[in-house]
Amino acid sequence: MKRNVVSVFVILMVFLFVWGNSLLVAQDKYELKAPNGIFFSEIRGYETWQVVAPSYRTDKNELRVILGNTVMINAYKKGIPGNGKPFPDGSISVKIGWSERKSPVFPAAIEPDVLQRVEFIMKDSKRFPDTNGWGYARFVYDAKTGTFSPFGKDASFAQECHQCHTLVKAKDFIFTGYPQR
Repeated sequence: MKRNVVSVFVILMVFLFVWGNSLLVAQDKYELKAPNGIFFSEIRGYETWQVVAPSYRTDKNELRVILGNTVMINAYKKGIPGNGKPFPDGSISVKIGWSERKSPVFPAAIEPDVLQRVEFIMKDSKRFPDTNGWGYARFVYDAKTGTFSPFGKDASFAQECHQCHTLVKAKDFIFTGYPQR
């Protein structure tokens, strides 16, 4: 009986140690999933992708940078969408948004301040037929906790994203072009 009590105590202590330490471990953003089933892990490594262009959202005072994976960048270099061809499946564009601040050393310059969001659009015609082959995901960053959370309560937000992107249907639903370098 004493051995059973000791065994249960040891197991309980190990459980509490593991569970307690898991609360201290930083969030793995790549485990997150948007309500429409798109995982943050589908853009793993985006931090090193090539810049497509900067962007500024005046209604949110938000600086943004748009990145593209290799498939997207190669499509731009071939003249897509200006040549009338669609982006190929596998194209992914990531938008990182920050609040803005004046540079403390050069006040005429505006620079990124606090991370606000990471959102992306990915082309997969079979997976996203209802939105012309494009899937949308947005992960909002909470600077206080240092964590991301998926945007939207259900998959309907993707339809809202697509509704805006229909403004650029002629550009295969992509707002940002690949400017002269």
